[in-house]
Amino acid sequence: MSHPSYENAVLAYCRRMIEPSGFRWPENKIFAQKTRYLTCYMLIAIASRFDLGIGPPPTMTLLKSVGPGSARQVSDLMAGLRAGGFVIAEQNPSDRREVRLRPTAPLILKIARSPLAFLASSALLEQHSLHEWLTVDPSRLGDLLARSMDAILSTDVLFAPFPTIVDFSSRDSGYLILCAVIGAHLARSGGENWDLPLSYDGLSQRFQVSRQHVGNVLAPSVKRGLFSIRGGRIEDIDERLLTEFFWWSAGQMSHYQIVARESASA
Repeated sequence: MSHPSYENAVLAYCRRMIEPSGFRWPENKIFAQKTRYLTCYMLIAIASRFDLGIGPPPTMTLLKSVGPGSARQVSDLMAGLRAGGFVIAEQNPSDRREVRLRPTAPLILKIARSPLAFLASSALLEQHSLHEWLTVDPSRLGDLLARSMDAILSTDVLFAPFPTIVDFSSRDSGYLILCAVIGAHLARSGGENWDLPLSYDGLSQRFQVSRQHVGNVLAPSVKRGLFSIRGGRIEDIDERLLTEFFWWSAGQMSHYQIVARESASA
């Protein structure tokens, strides 16, 4: 965080996160909420460990027992992902009663979007090519997420210390909206352009949610004094929110560098 280009690295992360998605409605919505995101994260981690021969098969029963959502939420999410082609159900040839859930490469890439963006930003501060090494092989990304999940389940240093960010991420596309707000502020502070307006229309179109939903995310935050927006532009931001996002970003960059290097050296 003391690096003179740290704020530029965080801005680069925000730019990557708010890029238009190639996913169709409602596919983008599936991944832009914390519980659904972490359920997918866990599925990929379990499947990766199973492929390496060091973990149980990725079944619906197992996922329901470890996932952050209810059994019904997990079932509904997997049904949607299977319908969209993001998860493939495979029968165990030796026990046809057992159905294994196979995450596809598009799902892995989607879930790894933020980790990869943080790695790309960390490379601006500490020279490495981990981002490039990971993106050429979905199995490497799977191992990255598996190692990351092991660390998170051991000691939650990634989410627990950041209540405001977790609150945003609990709502559909809330974290992406927060990235847009932080990015707009950093761009303005640095005298750079920021093409995404912070208007209800601009954010709803970019993140594929309704105008009302954008208002439900922004209005309470404005009321709490976290930031102020006028005419689709950021006017002011609470330093405590900015500091929390900076610490969050530093932790994410460090975490994914550690697990990526572990994966690369394995």
